Amino acid sequence: MSRKVLIVDSDVDALGTLASALRARGLAVYIASEVFDAVEQAYQKTPHVLLAARELDRDGDLSAALGAVPALSDLPILYLVSAPASASLSPGEVRRTDVDHIAGRILEVALRDTGSELTQELRGNLQQMPLTDLIQLLTMNHRSGVLSVVTTSGSGEVRLAKGQIADAVYRRLEGEKAFYRLLGEHQGQFAFTPGQGVQRRIGTSTNALLMEAMRQIDELKQIRKRVAPANEVFVATDPPSSTALVSQPQSPAEKLEREVMTSLAVPRTVDELCDEVTALDLDIVTALAKLVDAHKVVALPLASLTAPFAPPEQLSILRALVSRLTPKGFLPPPRLVIAANLRRMIGLAHAVRYIEGVASPQDLPPRAALPRPFGTLRLGEGVELSLVGVPVDDTYAPLWALALPGAAAVVRIDSAGGAAFEACCESSEIQLLEAERLVTELDVTLPAQVAALVRTALEAAAGV
Repeated sequence: MSRKVLIVDSDVDALGTLASALRARGLAVYIASEVFDAVEQAYQKTPHVLLAARELDRDGDLSAALGAVPALSDLPILYLVSAPASASLSPGEVRRTDVDHIAGRILEVALRDTGSELTQELRGNLQQMPLTDLIQLLTMNHRSGVLSVVTTSGSGEVRLAKGQIADAVYRRLEGEKAFYRLLGEHQGQFAFTPGQGVQRRIGTSTNALLMEAMRQIDELKQIRKRVAPANEVFVATDPPSSTALVSQPQSPAEKLEREVMTSLAVPRTVDELCDEVTALDLDIVTALAKLVDAHKVVALPLASLTAPFAPPEQLSILRALVSRLTPKGFLPPPRLVIAANLRRMIGLAHAVRYIEGVASPQDLPPRAALPRPFGTLRLGEGVELSLVGVPVDDTYAPLWALALPGAAAVVRIDSAGGAAFEACCESSEIQLLEAERLVTELDVTLPAQVAALVRTALEAAAGV
């Protein structure tokens, strides 16, 4: 948490105890034992709130000293009192034994200082009010509603019921995995909209969830730093077949390792792996580290996987070819469809991401192999080519007529789809190119070979 509090108390033991308790809740805490030191600390540390023992300001000494410094005259003050639970307190007082209430009041005062009101919809920036701060504030005030978050990586929601986190979604992620991922985001915008009737999918208490999130985020950073310090990509040395039988019962850890290895049949970064596998990110990366140590998974430099689309001297010719391919009646950029079976589609989607100049979609691809954009190839001078993947297994035949119209050409791999797919291309008046006739070798997991296939397909589609 980013909220800063200065505690002033002449009782050194009580001061240390309260400081430790607030630090454990994520606050940045500074301490002072007398008025002069408090003013000096406040000026240097610029806390959001000053928490002072009531007896230190009986005669207004503390507030007068702060008021004498223009930069500190508006510093909010909460007074610590030792009143019993049955006693009523003034709005500016907090019971020193109720640490959770103290933390909530600190967050409430800090939020009020940003100009937001808790009784209406809240909007703000994550850099000014981190999610941890905001969620703790909503929890302390038993709020119900939806906290929407938009980051550079995508959008998500945290849903609360009477101050408890009931559910979370982020991009394609759900539940606790989505919540932990969201809490690791530090840039973006948020908006809280009050409401009722939020369905509960997360049963863990909010305090326990926040503590576990902080632990997992911290451990995840440490393991990632060791396993992938330069954002390496990983690939299994001998990935298990999806149809292979498991001869003996597996523990949850063994099942996860198998799932990780299956996913790494094609090279993936840590982020891509965590997006693909449904387990918690920390569990996934822990399994990955174990597999790397056992030499079942190898790390490769990201640069070794990245391939240029074409030599610089060929780009001007390729730009001219692409400019001629937009069908009449359709808006640019032209679309080149790559048709393949389900097994090939996964490798193609990842290989295209590593071709230089390709802008991949921000949203995660669907888990089902639906027709989808692989990315937009930017060739310079405003010329672009959209690369689209279409699965040609019989199950997806009804979607062909929707995905193909407007395509500049279709490149088919392994004659997938047979005569039915050929007939669909013919009825849509789209040129069908066979990959095996365009290139002599093709491994769809290698960006360089996929780039060569696209270049040759462009030449064939333009009649060169």
